[in-house]
Amino acid sequence: MKKIKDRFALGIICGLGGNISKRILENYFIKIGFSNSSGRKTAAGIFLKKHQISKPYGKVVGEIADHMIAAGLGVTCVYWLSFMGKDHYLLKGGGLGAAEWTSLYGVASHLGATHIFPVSPKDAVANFLSHVAFGTTKTFLAVRLGDEELFNPRNLSHKINHHQRQFSIPLRGNDSLCPPAAAPIADQGDQTVTASVPGCRQT
Repeated sequence: MKKIKDRFALGIICGLGGNISKRILENYFIKIGFSNSSGRKTAAGIFLKKHQISKPYGKVVGEIADHMIAAGLGVTCVYWLSFMGKDHYLLKGGGLGAAEWTSLYGVASHLGATHIFPVSPKDAVANFLSHVAFGTTKTFLAVRLGDEELFNPRNLSHKINHHQRQFSIPLRGNDSLCPPAAAPIADQGDQTVTASVPGCRQT
């Protein structure tokens, strides 16, 4: 099978794939009566009031927002694996999912990012487990679908340095970043006043 070489495209696919496993676990917890929370409701709460979330258009907003957030987190996941390498990727994925649960469902929600806050202890546990599943699934997909070169930290560093060199300005000999000597801007008797740039010596 041909591997994906673009980090952004791979991240979107992995994020959406990981979101499927998250939703399966969320639906299971709702079905057995353990929890009544889901990523769709929390995502809809970013844009809507709490009483609007269960309405038809509120559910549409929840679906779109949940998938968009998952896709974005998939992209960050791929870049994270590129920096850290793919060894122990399931452990890294579970840790990343737990960190995302802490930051998004904990810190951001507490700061008012969504109207679905606070939640019950059971809802918090269900959200934590579903995010661990989300993290492990997207790292699994990234390693299975992504090209091997994407997960070599040296390759990413080389690519960043290459782009930096493209935008650098080569200096040769007596070249300087200082502007040429400024023209006189005022004449005060026998003295000519010119504009200058601090740190630059005019020749």
